[in-house]
Amino acid sequence: MNLHRHRALLIHPGIHDDLRARVYPPWGLLCIGETLRRRGIDVRVLDLNGEDVVDAVTSAWRESSPTVVGVTGKMGVAAARMRQVVEAVRAIDRTTPIGVGGPLAASFPALPQPLWADVTALFLGDGEESFVRWMEQGTPAGVFGPEEVADLDDVGVPSWWSGLQEYTLPAEDWPNMDVPGLHMSAGRGCTRRCTFCYLNTQYPKTRFRFISAPRLLHDLDCLCERFGARGFYFVDDCFVDVGRVRLDAMCRALEARGAPYRFGCDLQIDELADPRLLDQMRRAGFRCLYVGLEAASEVVRRRLGKAALPGDLRDVVRRAQSMGLLIHASIGIGWPGETERDIDATLAMVDALPDLLFDAFRYQPLPEVPLTRLWERGGRALPDAVTHARQDFSVHGPDCSELPPRRFEERWAELGARQEARHERYYPHLYADAAE
Repeated sequence: MNLHRHRALLIHPGIHDDLRARVYPPWGLLCIGETLRRRGIDVRVLDLNGEDVVDAVTSAWRESSPTVVGVTGKMGVAAARMRQVVEAVRAIDRTTPIGVGGPLAASFPALPQPLWADVTALFLGDGEESFVRWMEQGTPAGVFGPEEVADLDDVGVPSWWSGLQEYTLPAEDWPNMDVPGLHMSAGRGCTRRCTFCYLNTQYPKTRFRFISAPRLLHDLDCLCERFGARGFYFVDDCFVDVGRVRLDAMCRALEARGAPYRFGCDLQIDELADPRLLDQMRRAGFRCLYVGLEAASEVVRRRLGKAALPGDLRDVVRRAQSMGLLIHASIGIGWPGETERDIDATLAMVDALPDLLFDAFRYQPLPEVPLTRLWERGGRALPDAVTHARQDFSVHGPDCSELPPRRFEERWAELGARQEARHERYYPHLYADAAE
């Protein structure tokens, strides 16, 4: 089929109804857009975070008259907004093919259910190859993928979308990086096997892949030149890959150029305990490291598939901080089987690390993952797909612990209060703006 006749409208519904700030660029759609543009297809990308869905879709439709629509599907509020996008498109046109991809499609890949009413196709895994192939086949109905891109260097980190300027946040939003920056995605897959994550369950053949250092640095230069970004916070789960091949290549290239940029990335707890690794990263420009601490209890950590905490955790964190690195962590409660004593241990860990910046969240049981199956074996039942898809795991996840509901909410409030105190210390301007 001749693809040149197509005009693609790619829509990220957004994860909030009331937030207009641009924080995380829609990299998945931009990568698909990059592939389509190379095929000569006209592409328009919309991020509707915080915007009125009907008004935005109607306006975009009037301006671009698309022949095909692609939509990102995520959990929580984003699932409801995905439905609004589909309904807004169908109110305008009943025949234009609509494809949905992302975690929502991977978790509930069944077209007949109400979640997917009026959706033509679902895409599991990488969308660049499968979305183009779907268009070449005449946009048939069905479930497609996962189909990996052979070489991520062929996609890179796109800089063609002018909307990235809105996501280039000022230096004050990047503590310890202190330069204008972007959240960045430059790898796919994961080398770890955490039991609460859908990645390795929904995509069982997924392998960890990444953009090579030369291509990545070229793309960062383009982003810097076009949007003024000099800091890049990688949200890849494994920037430090097995064997450290990726990291070594990046660090060598950056040092050779005088470490022109500042970086943040995810790090595992055992990697945080390696001073030689930290020194290598610091010299290359890394200033912020995000660690999935999750919980303090060793019993809970074993259930999560997480490594044991080092006995000298405070020394490990303080040593990293003394090297000029900001340590940011994720910490959750509500894990299956978690007891009051387990939560006490997690709060004690937080209090023992008074300079630790962290994000608090409530565990959300994702479909089919090992930890959810453990929870279900305990006699618990997941809600129906539509209800489950619309649950926001970060602050509204169910209580899967052993605590009574009221007591759990009290403990959640305690963790949340600690989080707010740390965030206010590291992002004072955001709280000052809220006060005004």
